[in-house]
Amino acid sequence: MNTPISAFAAPSFFDRFRTAGIEPGDGEELRLSKSLLMLATGLVCAAMMVWLAIYMFFGLRFSTDVPMIFLLLLAGNMFLFIGTRRFDFFRVTQLGLFLFLPYGAQWATGNLIVSSGIVLWGLLAPIGAILCIGARESMGWFIAWVVLTALSGGVDYYLADPLMLQLQTPAVPVRASLLFFTLNFICVAAISYALLLYSIEQKRKIQERMELARQQLQVANDAAENLVRGPVIFI
Repeated sequence: MNTPISAFAAPSFFDRFRTAGIEPGDGEELRLSKSLLMLATGLVCAAMMVWLAIYMFFGLRFSTDVPMIFLLLLAGNMFLFIGTRRFDFFRVTQLGLFLFLPYGAQWATGNLIVSSGIVLWGLLAPIGAILCIGARESMGWFIAWVVLTALSGGVDYYLADPLMLQLQTPAVPVRASLLFFTLNFICVAAISYALLLYSIEQKRKIQERMELARQQLQVANDAAENLVRGPVIFI
């Protein structure tokens, strides 16, 4: 019997990346949760590298420190998980980084306008919690995002001085701020959509495998019953 060549094909980088940290004994739901969080980490890190390139293009060298720290923390925590296989710790800490680091970036940059709405990235925490922990447990993450956003916006509102804003030179050029506003909205929406799409597709495949396994078990049970009964011999 000829075996398809694809059966011996080496897994792609994407497959190796999303399955890193998965144990042979992991159930389907746990495997999916690990894959989703690894995928989210990879997408966010890729976005951070694009951010760094754009900052350098505009000559905003002071701003490169924030995405670089973000990138190093996320990647470092990911490699820690791959080495230790402690998914519960990785899940909570990585979602925590998704939630808190955007606010640190905004406070370091200045305010909501100068940071181009970077707090939008914090939405990945409650979205990730829905996919990797559970719908009910994600409520706390979403409430935390709302509270942090309200506090940050309130501080910006009370500290804003319209006259000083007109006189001072902006830390980030207006065109750069507009560009990053657009990129922040698009990237957060795109990553969220990709994670949800991937999750739904993988759950569909899990259901198909479970249905196939059920049908195979039914066939095996029917065959065993027929074998036990055997032919009926009349004397």
